[in-house]
Amino acid sequence: MLTPGTNKEANDMKSAKRILAVLLCAALLIGVLCACGKTAGTGADTNTNSDDSVAQQLYNADVAAPDLTNATTIALSGTDDVTITDGGVYVLTGTLTDGRVLVNAPGADVTLVLQNADITCTDSNALYIYKAANVLVYLPDGTASTLTDGSSYDDSDSFSSTADEEPNACLYSKSDLVIAGGGTLTVTGNANNGITGKDTLKIEGTTVNVTAANHGVNGKDCLVLKQADVTVTSGGDALRATNDSDSALGCILIGASALTLTAGEDGIQAETTLTLFDTTGTITSGGGSSAALADDTSAKGIKAGTDITVRSGSYTFDCADDGIHANGNVTISGGTFAITTGDDGVHADETVTITDGTLDISKCYEGIEGQTIDISGGTIDIVSSGDGLNAAGGADQNGFGGRGPDSFGGSSDCCITISGGTIRIDASGDGIDSNGDLNVSGGEIYVSGPMSDGDSALDYDGAATITGGTVVAAGYSGMAQNFGADSTQGSILLTCQSASTETFRVTDASGNVLVEFTPAKAYTCVVVSTPALTQGSTHTVTMGGQNTDVTLESLIYGSGSMGGQPGGNMGTPPDGTGGSMGMPPDGGKGGRPGQ
Repeated sequence: MLTPGTNKEANDMKSAKRILAVLLCAALLIGVLCACGKTAGTGADTNTNSDDSVAQQLYNADVAAPDLTNATTIALSGTDDVTITDGGVYVLTGTLTDGRVLVNAPGADVTLVLQNADITCTDSNALYIYKAANVLVYLPDGTASTLTDGSSYDDSDSFSSTADEEPNACLYSKSDLVIAGGGTLTVTGNANNGITGKDTLKIEGTTVNVTAANHGVNGKDCLVLKQADVTVTSGGDALRATNDSDSALGCILIGASALTLTAGEDGIQAETTLTLFDTTGTITSGGGSSAALADDTSAKGIKAGTDITVRSGSYTFDCADDGIHANGNVTISGGTFAITTGDDGVHADETVTITDGTLDISKCYEGIEGQTIDISGGTIDIVSSGDGLNAAGGADQNGFGGRGPDSFGGSSDCCITISGGTIRIDASGDGIDSNGDLNVSGGEIYVSGPMSDGDSALDYDGAATITGGTVVAAGYSGMAQNFGADSTQGSILLTCQSASTETFRVTDASGNVLVEFTPAKAYTCVVVSTPALTQGSTHTVTMGGQNTDVTLESLIYGSGSMGGQPGGNMGTPPDGTGGSMGMPPDGGKGGRPGQ
């Protein structure tokens, strides 16, 4: 390919004159800006966030439907390159079998209307936006356009002198880029990436299908999807923002969109913040939860270098690595999640906060992990081969690399706080593990814990208090812990002489069932707490097919690491003497840091 802006056939004067005529006409046109006019997308904007971030400003900006009154129409044909050097509105129709469209209009606004355009370039990218102020690629309703590049690029005609500025995507823009309209754009990146915007990239109201050898869609400074339908199949990341030199950039915001992402690496990767709301997403990364993953490969569902916020929507993750991963905080205030993963379901190096939503983590190593975990609402179901909830300190050293379940360690700053919601855990490791404190003040928690004496249904290294809510935690007795003496609600720890799969039940003196739970697997020990367990009250506990009357002479019945009566054994006197735990009232076995 010769220098961009010329025809492939240098001696084809007819084509050269055609391009020159186009440019002369275009110089007289007025482009349509991307920040005014009628919104191109459809559907209600339900985002109520009022922050002034780059992503939010870009999301809120209206996209103008282009005025075609004075548009210049370019009929694509054969192998003729098309070069645009002036601002304006250009309607591209027809087919390029081996040519590219180049925009080189410094400081000008350019609108490209793809009217069933089919552009293929065998030795470079199909659409190269080299210089412009703002560029709108518009897909009219009912149209379908395609962009296809070659398997390798001939950079002998490049404008750039540095490798990082060479075009590396089938649609490559060095300017702010908006893709909008009710039509469909199909992009095939055979050489490298599908779509790359070196500045900001917004996709609104349109259907975009991308197949890429490497990354699918990359908005370096900021990537925004609004009312978009995006399907990506990529060898690398599906969606990404990569600016790591400015904390205000490298962000992704997706709202009111539909995503189908199949990625060899991360489904969505934001260098800084990632925000999702009102979106339906199906994300498969790294071949799915059963796939083998190299140690230096990151194949997470969604990932952010700082914070992830999900406010609403419906998401399905099948990931070789973490489902949701933030090197800062994860905040979930709504939405429905179905997660299967080869590592953690939800991971934050700092705090995981869940106030609402439905999370079904049906396969994982650890279900929810962070230095602190704060759950005040929602419905959470976890099936884990490790811990169900794990509060551990320090950064996950594998955050932007491959999975590594043992990268956390213990810290006195760790804490699990549960004040609401319904949590059901089936864990092969610890059911709830805090390498610091555990505080429960509300909600319902049901744990089917490990079938081994090396782990426990409840495990904590600091203090454990319960002041409200309902907890039933069943597991094996070797490392069992009860709540501590600072609790204001009664808690009972009992063991049985042999493993049982029978329903566990607590009734009051009148025979009313206060708590009933059938663990998912065999157990030898249960910790139970409910508001009806008050000091001095007597209750009948059914466990392992046996009934035992328990009177709470103090609020904590059965040994815990912060005190309480010695552990009770089903079939022994209710005062707990001779309990099988053999733990003194002032302490039990502590947890294992880093597990």
